[in-house]
Amino acid sequence: MIRHIVLLQIPSHIAQSDIDTMIGELEKVAFSVPGALAFCGGAKMTGSGLSQGFTHAITIDFTDLAARDTYVRGLDQDWIGIRLSEMTEGGLGGILAISVNVDDIHTPDKGSDKKPELRWI
Repeated sequence: MIRHIVLLQIPSHIAQSDIDTMIGELEKVAFSVPGALAFCGGAKMTGSGLSQGFTHAITIDFTDLAARDTYVRGLDQDWIGIRLSEMTEGGLGGILAISVNVDDIHTPDKGSDKKPELRWI
């Protein structure tokens, strides 16, 4: 499975309704692609302080690279890709996109009945 991750630097003067519409359009394109499994997108949460100016993110899970590539080509319909870059800080410079193979995803062992060992110090 391929996880496509997109980080966006959207300036504060862009209306939230415009951001929501764009995320909805990206979701629509994603789910028009056979092989799209999941979509999630929204504003960053407060916390780490390491966002490097990125304000929003989307993730899309695809069955394979061919499905991801079909999605990317689909961004040309209705000028979605261009409109997204017009919405971000510095155009394409305000977009970071990577894809990661998550076939070998690791999860903690949920089956253990071992209780944590706690001690007074």
